[in-house]
Amino acid sequence: MDQKELREWEARCIQEEPPACRAGCPLNVDARAFVLFMARGDLDAARAVLEKSMPLAAVTARLCEAPCEAFCVRRDLGGAIAVGGLERLCIRDTCPKGKIPRLPARPRKVAVFGSGPSGLTVAFDLARKGYPISVYHLGEKPGGWLRQLPESVLPPSALEEELQRLGALHVTFVAVPALDCVLVETHPADAVYVGQDDTISPDLAALLDSPDPETMALERPGWFTGGMEGRRFRFIDAVSHGREAAVSMDRFLQNASLTGSRVPLRCGRTDLFTQTFGVEPVHRIPPEDPSGYTREEASREAGRCLDCQCLECVKHCVYLSGHGGYPKAYARRVFNNAAIVQGMRQANTFINSCSLCGQCETLCPNDFSMADLCLDARRDMVREGRMPPSAHWFALEEMRAAKDTQSALLRHAPETDKSAALFFPGCQLAGIRPEQTLRLYDRLLESEPETGIWLDCCAAPAHWAGRQDEFKELLRAMETAWEGVGRPRVLTACSTCLKMFREHLPAFGAVSVWTLLAENGVQAASPRPPLALSDPCTARHDTQTREAVRSLLAGLGQPLADLPMSGELTECCGFGGLMDNANPALARKVAQARVAQSTADFLTYCAMCREQLARTGKAALHILDLLFPDAGHPATEAPAGISARRVNRRRLRNEVLARHGLDQAPREAWEDVRIAVSDSAAALLEERRILEDDVRQVLYLAAKGGRCLRHGTDGRRIAAAVLGEVTFWVEYRDTAEVFEILGAWSHRMRITGGRI
Repeated sequence: MDQKELREWEARCIQEEPPACRAGCPLNVDARAFVLFMARGDLDAARAVLEKSMPLAAVTARLCEAPCEAFCVRRDLGGAIAVGGLERLCIRDTCPKGKIPRLPARPRKVAVFGSGPSGLTVAFDLARKGYPISVYHLGEKPGGWLRQLPESVLPPSALEEELQRLGALHVTFVAVPALDCVLVETHPADAVYVGQDDTISPDLAALLDSPDPETMALERPGWFTGGMEGRRFRFIDAVSHGREAAVSMDRFLQNASLTGSRVPLRCGRTDLFTQTFGVEPVHRIPPEDPSGYTREEASREAGRCLDCQCLECVKHCVYLSGHGGYPKAYARRVFNNAAIVQGMRQANTFINSCSLCGQCETLCPNDFSMADLCLDARRDMVREGRMPPSAHWFALEEMRAAKDTQSALLRHAPETDKSAALFFPGCQLAGIRPEQTLRLYDRLLESEPETGIWLDCCAAPAHWAGRQDEFKELLRAMETAWEGVGRPRVLTACSTCLKMFREHLPAFGAVSVWTLLAENGVQAASPRPPLALSDPCTARHDTQTREAVRSLLAGLGQPLADLPMSGELTECCGFGGLMDNANPALARKVAQARVAQSTADFLTYCAMCREQLARTGKAALHILDLLFPDAGHPATEAPAGISARRVNRRRLRNEVLARHGLDQAPREAWEDVRIAVSDSAAALLEERRILEDDVRQVLYLAAKGGRCLRHGTDGRRIAAAVLGEVTFWVEYRDTAEVFEILGAWSHRMRITGGRI
C-alpha cells in the first residue's frame, strides 16, 4: 500500500465526518460534544467547547439563532435538541476560561469599520493571530445594534466582558462621528473590513456592492465586507461573514490565495451516517420558566442527544471494537506496519485477527471492507517474507493433512465408472461428523445414483493466510483432478467451500446440498422448541442457500427464534479468516458475543460454526441432527478436538474405500502407540495445537532409539522429536501397556550440537 492507496482507503470511512449539527453551524461549533457535556452536567467542559470555536462566546452563545437545530437527527424523532437554549444556560452559569492566547505580533495593520457582530468577529479572529486591530465605531461605546437589545436578551455586562477581552488582545476602539468613504480611504491600513451590520454612509455602502460570497472580498484589493441585509439569521450570519472575511484577510496579508484549499461552509452537508432504526421518539423538553432552562431541565434535554456517530461496523464486530478505533484509523495502522515498522508483532496480530467475514462492508454506507484491507496486507507480508510462520501454521498443516493420501479421496459412486455429480462435504464436516457425512451422501445417492464423493479441502486456509502462490497451485491441482473424473457438477455441504469454488473455480458449477434437499422435500419431524438459526458468514451473500435452509427447516416443522444480525448481516463464529489460529482469545469473545444474542438453543448448517458456538457452553445443533435424528448429536455435546478431527478424516476415507470393496490405506507404525490422556492434558494439547498423532510419533521415535530425559524420581520422562518445521516435546510415564501423557509443548527453535 502506498500513500495514494492509503488515502483512498481512509476516504471510504466516514466516521470522522462531522455530525449534521456541527455541519450546520457556520462557526463549526462541535454541538455534539457540547450537548454531551451538558447531559453529564459538566458545564465548564461544555463552555470550553463553545469558546474553542465561538468568537465573543458570552455574546454569541446568548444571541445565536441555532441554525444547527434544523439539521439535528432528532428533529423527526421528538424534535431537535434545544442547542440554543442549552448554550444560553451554559454561558449564563459559567465563567470564561481565562486569558485568550495571542500569537506573536505581526507588522501589518488591520482596520475594521463598524462594531456590529461581524466587525467584532473580524477583530477577535485576527487579533488572536497577532495583527494590530483598530475598530472604528459610532457612539461612545462599540457594539452597534447589540447595545439596543433588552437586558434580558444580552446583559450589558456580557458585552462589556467581551470588549475587555478584545482590549487584552490589543484591539483598539476609536469613536468616530461617521463611517464614510473619507474615513475608510484615508486610513493607513494594510487590510480593511467594513461591517454592513452597522450604520454606514450611503457613499460607503455604494462601494460595497457584490462581495465574493465565499471570501467576502471586494474588487478593490485588501477590502472586505460582510453583515449584509437579506440574511436568514441576523446575528449568526453576520458573525459567519466576519469569520470568513477574517480567513480571507489573513491570507491576503500573507500573500496567499484566498480560495486555495479553503474549507467551505458545509451548510449542514455531511456524509456521516447515523442509524436511527429502532430509535424511540423522545419529545423535546421545554423549560418551565420562560427565562430559560434550569440545570436539571438542561441535563434531561441534552440527554435526548443520539451522539451521532457512524461506527456501524464497530458496533457489531468484536474484532473492530476491541482495538479502540475505527476503519480509517485501522487503515493507517496497517499502512504503518508495512511502510514504517516493517512487521511489528502487535500490528501483525491485528492484521491476522480479522475473520474476513465481510460484515463490515455490508454494514458500511461506503462499503469499507476490513476483509480486503487485511487480506491485501497478509498477501504483501507473505510476498515480502515478513509473515511470522507461526501465525497460520496449524491451519495450513490441517489443510495439507486433509489433502494428503491418508485423508483425501476422489471416487465415482459404487459400481459406476462416471459421475454426474460429486459430493464435496468439506474437510471440517468430514472431520467432525463422519457418520452424518455418509448419511448425507446416501441421501444424495437416492436422488442421483451417479454421485461420486470427493474428500478434500477447498484450500480456504491458504487463501485466508495470503499465500497466493500455494493457493493457486492447490486450485490447479483440484481442477485437474475434477477434469479427470469428467467435470461433474460439485455439490458441497460447506458454505466456505461453496464460496471458494464459486469465486475461484466457477467451472465447477458448485451447488449447495441444502438447495438440492430443499427441492426434493423432507418429512416433518417431531416438534422442537424454537432454535436460533445462525447463518455462516460465508453464506452472507448466498441468498439461495440461506432460503433453501429455511425451506428445509419449514418442511421439518422446525420453528425459529428471532436472532439479531442474521442473513446478510450475520456475524462470524470466530473461526473464519484463521482468527481462531492467530488470536484464539478473540475468537472465543466473538463466539460468546454471538450466542449472547439469543436465549434459545442455536442451530447452524456449518460444521465449524456449530463447534465454535458449542465451545462457549451454548447448546448448538447442526442441521444434520434434524435431518437424521437417529444419527443426531446432542445439542450439549462438546466440540470435537483437533486430534479427533484428524483421525475422523482418515476413518471416513477408509469407510468409503470399504464401500467400494477396496483395501484401506495401511496404518503408520506410530498409529499403534497406545497413549492415555487425562482431561487436563487433553485441554493442554488442544490449547497448544498439538495433536495426539504428534505425541504418538514422538514416543514412537523415542522408543526406536531417539533420546529422552528422565525427569524426577517418579518415572516421568521427556522425549523430543522434530516433525516438519516444529520440535515437539512430550512429558510422560511409560507403563507396561500404555504411555501416560502428562504434558507437551512445541517450538520452532533448532537444537544444535546433537540430534533429537
